[in-house]
Amino acid sequence: MNHHVILTDEEQNMAVNALAFFYEFFKYNGDDYRAEVVKEWQDVADDSNIQQFDLFATKIATSN
Repeated sequence: MNHHVILTDEEQNMAVNALAFFYEFFKYNGDDYRAEVVKEWQDVADDSNIQQFDLFATKIATSN
């Protein structure tokens, strides 16, 4: 089954950043590495509307 979701520019940016962070965070094991990844991505998180992520996840999960 394919899902088609219409994303705003902001939502597309959120998706790309979330996937890139997820990949980077879980690519290697190690608390020191993961702490550094979080530190590097903190600026992106600070510039994001974090409250929108839950709504965005719901939008994707309920798309047809």
